[in-house]
Amino acid sequence: MAMLTAMVEAASGAALGRLLAHRWPEVAATAGALRPELDTLLTGGAASPSLVRRLAPMLGWHTADLFVVAGLDLPQDLVPASGTEPWHVGTVLEDAAKLAPQSLRRLREFVRSLPEHPPAWPPVPPRHSYPLGPGEMMLRLLRNRNIGPYSPKVLYRIGDGPMVPYATMAMLGPGRTRLTPQYVTAFATVLGIPDDDLAAVAGVAAATDPRLHRDRVELARLAWEARRLTSEQLSEVLDVACRQR
Repeated sequence: MAMLTAMVEAASGAALGRLLAHRWPEVAATAGALRPELDTLLTGGAASPSLVRRLAPMLGWHTADLFVVAGLDLPQDLVPASGTEPWHVGTVLEDAAKLAPQSLRRLREFVRSLPEHPPAWPPVPPRHSYPLGPGEMMLRLLRNRNIGPYSPKVLYRIGDGPMVPYATMAMLGPGRTRLTPQYVTAFATVLGIPDDDLAAVAGVAAATDPRLHRDRVELARLAWEARRLTSEQLSEVLDVACRQR
């Protein structure tokens, strides 16, 4: 236990290191030849893209999300759609959260039936205005699903997030809005990431006794499955959601 505590403290300055320290007992059992690279992470070292790809399935994370946590640019095969205005996946989630469970399942089936159109490469470079602090990381994880970065309604309806103006949520990026446990749990729920994992990444505890959406798991899966849909496809999905009500 003392060794693990020391690992957590050593990794306190790096989000991926904190996550690894949090999950260390189970990761260490299967680390094998990766152990030297993982030890480097635990002491605050940086991760290579190849290590992130191998570590993601060990942690049960989407590889693209782990790239964000590691502070690395997404490679070509992992980028989400962008420039899908006036729609984005958050728009779909707002409507989907109102559906009955069977209607939500039918909506997911429709999304999975749509042909994938990978974003054109090279993509437009992401405009990251702020350093990768905890709040900015949460917003980038939303963008990793093509969810508009300032989507307080989505966080509120699905993950019991604070109901705040868009401008307040936008200030998570520069750290002018404090990342609270309520935010951490809301982001974790919408993203489909275990809240204790996201708490370790952020260095902020998760909320206790939140009022979460009954279909939160289905909604998180829908968000991931819709992350590369085009604007036209998102419009189709919204039409289907409207007919399912």
